[in-house]
Amino acid sequence: MKTLANMAFLFLLPLLAVAVAGCGAADSTGASAAAERLYAAYTERDGATACETLTEATREQLVEDEQMPCEEAVLSLKLTGEKAADTSAFITEAKVDLDGGDSVFVEETPDGWRVSAAGCEPVPDQEAPYECEVES
Repeated sequence: MKTLANMAFLFLLPLLAVAVAGCGAADSTGASAAAERLYAAYTERDGATACETLTEATREQLVEDEQMPCEEAVLSLKLTGEKAADTSAFITEAKVDLDGGDSVFVEETPDGWRVSAAGCEPVPDQEAPYECEVES
């Protein structure tokens, strides 16, 4: 019996190691896809789809800042970029750098990955490391 338990432990040990190693990693593919969906909708002038990619807090902030419905406000932003060039993801948050364009910050929500800040560019020697077109 002891041998069977040892064999089971030895079999499960590598699986446990893989599971623990993956705890700090996030789904960078899902994060990249969320950023790309926003920018594709923006390019296609599809305000409704663009708003769906934003977190609730970001939508609310955008409407408050621009004093117009989200579907119109999101199309008034100055966003540049297309495909994800680099994604840094950790657990439920990620930063996506787009080819020839902006950085986008996304977070994993119960509804999937959503954009929390877009149109972001680094600001050297400032208190905030990025200045964004929209953020919550």
